[in-house]
Amino acid sequence: MRRCFPLSAGVLALALTGVARAESTPTFDANYASHPKSWFDAVSEADYFNPSLTRSWQLNETCDDSGAFSMATYNIFHNVPFVTDFGDEMEQSLGKVTKCADVLVLQEAWDYDDIIQDGPKADLAARGYSMATPSGYYCGDTLDGAIENDCSGLVLFYKSGTTLVKALGFQAFTDVNGPDVHKEKGVWGAILAKGGRYYYVFTTHFTYGYNSHLDGDSASDSSRISNMKQSLAYIRAQVSANRASYPPAAVLFGGDFNADFNSTAAATKGHQLLVQALADSSFSEPYAYRQAGAVMGAHETAGFQSCWVGSSVDTGPNGMASGIKADLDTVLLGSPAAFGTCAASVIGYSGWAPAWKTLDGTQRLWPYYTHSDHYGRWVKVKPGC
Repeated sequence: MRRCFPLSAGVLALALTGVARAESTPTFDANYASHPKSWFDAVSEADYFNPSLTRSWQLNETCDDSGAFSMATYNIFHNVPFVTDFGDEMEQSLGKVTKCADVLVLQEAWDYDDIIQDGPKADLAARGYSMATPSGYYCGDTLDGAIENDCSGLVLFYKSGTTLVKALGFQAFTDVNGPDVHKEKGVWGAILAKGGRYYYVFTTHFTYGYNSHLDGDSASDSSRISNMKQSLAYIRAQVSANRASYPPAAVLFGGDFNADFNSTAAATKGHQLLVQALADSSFSEPYAYRQAGAVMGAHETAGFQSCWVGSSVDTGPNGMASGIKADLDTVLLGSPAAFGTCAASVIGYSGWAPAWKTLDGTQRLWPYYTHSDHYGRWVKVKPGC
């Protein structure tokens, strides 16, 4: 018969110490900072999303400035047929490591049920956000994984302290091509109030077709020019119809334009798109913000681009990062002359979205659990009247 003896206090302490060491979080070093997946595999979820421990997480600018209004736009890259557990991924990467914006607009939200049922809606609600979608265009993924032809993929979240005054109708684009014919590309918006002022917020996802703007496919270029013309007409009509009741302090138009709006260059392909669509006098763009003395945020670093191909170590669970490296995501500001808004006294502009940097700051990565192949953009505007 085998007899059992109690462990001495010293032996028990050594045993417990060994267990603690085995289960303790490893040191976050330069190798882990350069390999988000390795860090993800090595630690608990709580540690991975704890920015004080996982020092590569970069938080976004805050939106709490008195008298200002801030908006973020983010293409979440929700390709339903190829992605599972999207809601959980977005909940983690968006909800746990970002700061706020008064309004957050998303593109490629091809299944609203993922956002509602899998966590992101509740996670953003816990941070004070309410959700709105285009009326009559619910993206429910009823086609067993396919992207519905009537799905715009557009979603808007607005934060407590910002009131949704009026949701505007969705306007579908009449000119799309390539794979985008299977999506309801268009423009949509809402009127919101904050601090006694009215802000007209619009979002879109322009046609990609077979390439981004002026990058080799003329049919896709023509679609985007049409998309911009149609968007401008829609925005003008909405402002005109509502300005008597809700005089606009600012007009903001954000989304994925599939055209390069690099904030460091004047003659960008995005600027050329505005010129081609006769919209350059109606919207200000990122380069103009910089030239006007805008505060360029911590993420708006040299060489930063909102869409880039990444590498095998940082593409996350979807593993589908591809395409041209460019600033396809931005927020354009309506010009006072075109829309009768107030001139901005302060503008802030920055990259936005869950972001990860190596410890020496030389490389910007997608963390393993961030879903998108895009970074977004954030703008803050303080009306001068």
